[in-house]
Amino acid sequence: MGLFGKKEEVPKIPTAPTLPELPKIEAAPGLPELPSFPSHPKNNDLNQEMVKSAVTDTPSLEETKIDEHPKSPPKQPIKESIPTLPKPPIEKPIPTLPKIPSPPKNSKPEQNANEPIFVRIDKFQSSQKNFETIKDKVREIEAVLRKIKDIKLQEEEELKGWTEDIEKLKSRLTEIDNEIFNQI
Repeated sequence: MGLFGKKEEVPKIPTAPTLPELPKIEAAPGLPELPSFPSHPKNNDLNQEMVKSAVTDTPSLEETKIDEHPKSPPKQPIKESIPTLPKPPIEKPIPTLPKIPSPPKNSKPEQNANEPIFVRIDKFQSSQKNFETIKDKVREIEAVLRKIKDIKLQEEEELKGWTEDIEKLKSRLTEIDNEIFNQI
């Protein structure tokens, strides 16, 4: 009753039928030779890809993706060259994703109002003194503004008085002018 004690027979797979040989294609006398590069492992892969793309008129995997350091040549089954129809050009531009702005490098995360804030006592006391001096300066400014308003009111009253005095002088001068000089 052991799990590993019983041996099962492996079924035999029948052999695959042999394929007929491909006919040999002779190059046409008027066609130019395919380009080649100096012998190098990277160049061999490139030569194979160029030949494949020249024969099939479709971009190969190596042409569609950029790979500066190929690890090994792709292993693909040999296919007969089947003429393919050209793809129609794409008329609509491909939309791009909007860029999400990144936060500034020197930004600090926001703190919740409920979290405690730790401050050094000496800095707290100096800020408290500065706050008191600011309050005193604001009081002084308010007092100066009140004085300026009072002076301005006094100035306006004096100007009113002067204008009234001038109006009285004008009226007397016109009376004198009418009484004395108009009779001559």
